[in-house]
Amino acid sequence: MSAAIVFIHGLAKKPPPEKLREIWIDWLGRDNPMPSAFEPPNDGLVLEAEGITDHFVYWADVFYGKAYDTDYSAYESFEGLEVVRAEVLGGADAPAPAAVPANAREAAFLAGFEAKLSAQPVLQPAPPSTHEGAAAAGLEIASWLPEPIKQAVIKKAAMEAYYYLFDKEFDSPGGQRVKVRQHLRSLVLAQVAQARQQADRVIVVSHSMGTMLAYDVLRNCAECPPVDTLFTLGSPLGVQEVQDELKAQGQDSVDFPAEKLGHWINVYDPLDPVCGADPKFVNDYAEVSGKRVVDIEESNWGKWRHTITHYLAGTQLRRELRRAATEG
Repeated sequence: MSAAIVFIHGLAKKPPPEKLREIWIDWLGRDNPMPSAFEPPNDGLVLEAEGITDHFVYWADVFYGKAYDTDYSAYESFEGLEVVRAEVLGGADAPAPAAVPANAREAAFLAGFEAKLSAQPVLQPAPPSTHEGAAAAGLEIASWLPEPIKQAVIKKAAMEAYYYLFDKEFDSPGGQRVKVRQHLRSLVLAQVAQARQQADRVIVVSHSMGTMLAYDVLRNCAECPPVDTLFTLGSPLGVQEVQDELKAQGQDSVDFPAEKLGHWINVYDPLDPVCGADPKFVNDYAEVSGKRVVDIEESNWGKWRHTITHYLAGTQLRRELRRAATEG
């Protein structure tokens, strides 16, 4: 059976579309990319060699236009503040466009979302490990970030989530005014539809804020084609304020989008500040028709754990993705 993967990127300014796709494909295909974190053998998944086609949902230009991030070092770097400056802040400490709430509900969302990302829960001591990528005992999530940088990251994540979840109009740098949720949904739906036309099996691999798009389309868009497996990486879908805005009409809580989805695998690093507040989903998203989320903890390496290249290097992620694409 043929397979196609739809990739959906995460928050902040990004490299140009083709360059970003190249980075994702390259890192997924690297053999043993970080042996100190993931013990060899950790063979790469080379999509072309496996006959797997891919599609990329690129949505950063809605917020940031064509002022692309050209500092690609963040995707190769393993440590530090400069990675955050390049990857999340676009190489500068300038604040994100303001998210200005229009009512009490929107204000409560922003306050709650920002509080969750600011909480920095202290992790419980982990078993001894020879891998430097393992979680360190008592280490606070992103505690090493200078407070102004930390707040800039939180504000940017909150802004993007706010504009999407409340379907706010945004004056895109290209001169187009868009309803953000409607527009981004259409981008995802188009790529999933193309993948479904080309392959027997469709897999969605989403990261960070892109996981909100993936879940929303699968649960709340009747026109979405069926998807065999959804992967969510470093996802904020565990945050209650996000869940409240993604509930299907008439539902009291979020659940597994069983009508459109076969399997859901959520991969998290407990030191990832975007998902660290509530990284596990199995108890949040109700089981439907015997289908439930599978949560996988996979600690990677370095101080800034949210980078997509780190997730794509993971042994467990690669094993599950290969199984979904080649075995069904």
